[in-house]
Amino acid sequence: MIKNRLLLSSLFVVICVILGLSVGILTSNYYRSEETTPAIDGFLWPAPKVIPPFSAVNQDGARFTHEDMEGKWSLLFYGYTHCPDICPVTLAVLQKFYEKLESEANASNVQVIFISVDPGRDTPEKTAEYTRYFHKDFIGLTGSKSQVDQMTRMIGIAYFLGEKDASGNYLVDHSASIFLVSPEREWIGIFSAPHQPTDLLQRFQAIRSAVTKLKQ
Repeated sequence: MIKNRLLLSSLFVVICVILGLSVGILTSNYYRSEETTPAIDGFLWPAPKVIPPFSAVNQDGARFTHEDMEGKWSLLFYGYTHCPDICPVTLAVLQKFYEKLESEANASNVQVIFISVDPGRDTPEKTAEYTRYFHKDFIGLTGSKSQVDQMTRMIGIAYFLGEKDASGNYLVDHSASIFLVSPEREWIGIFSAPHQPTDLLQRFQAIRSAVTKLKQ
């Protein structure tokens, strides 16, 4: 069974590279057992993978590292502030998701992190303006290209800068998924698009409950 999954995963990666798709790539040969893992539509369970050390700049110009993810559930979304469609739609969903958690007093150990894949244009100031439009508590990360590449490699996604037009503007191809990291800094899953606030909330709560029980 595992061998078949690995073969399918390898084929999927090859196809994605050929087509130039920005997707999450699961590389581990370990999978959670069906007996201990709930089936949740629209959610992929990769093997737990500890987020490696990284360093970035947050929306306030301060240093943000892997240590700032410890003790909290982190929902990561990769995008850029000039994005015309996927990013504002997804962040609006995350806004409603987070506000619902706040209303239920369940947001104290949850953080939403927007990671820019456009280091050439997304300064901390621009990222701050963008993330705070959706919620004052959202975290926006940027940095040099090497720092951005480090943050994309830790999940295993790709991004591609488009050609500049006559005005110097360009699009960036990137993943539309939301990535979930546990308080132990383990990347444990992917919420695939399309996203809806209520569905995202219900799935997250089910996952948080399941993982808490698994670790007891």
